[in-house]
Amino acid sequence: MLFVGLLVAALGAAMMTIATRQLAHVNEGHYLPVIIGKFAVASPLKVTALRVAAQAVSVIGAWTVATALWDVTNATPAVVVGLIALVAPVAVPVIVITSGHNSRLPDSRRPTS
Repeated sequence: MLFVGLLVAALGAAMMTIATRQLAHVNEGHYLPVIIGKFAVASPLKVTALRVAAQAVSVIGAWTVATALWDVTNATPAVVVGLIALVAPVAVPVIVITSGHNSRLPDSRRPTS
């Protein structure tokens, strides 16, 4: 089950990568917030749906990983690996793609505050 959970988490990461690339394409020429903020061009419904689905798939993958590793006497490894399996597929693609997108913008288009 551990392999299945990691595979599902990888699927969530792939879905999040596709959604973030589409969002970056829609906002071409505009600054993207890295973690929290407003987009210059609103996210299309299909992209929003794909992002939500990617997060849901990542939750299922993390739950599967945590369940596969769960041991009542020592729950810490299951919790830590489960959290990593939850956060990494969602956060890593977003941070990498957004940072790359924002680095291609001229400094004059970046917000100062």
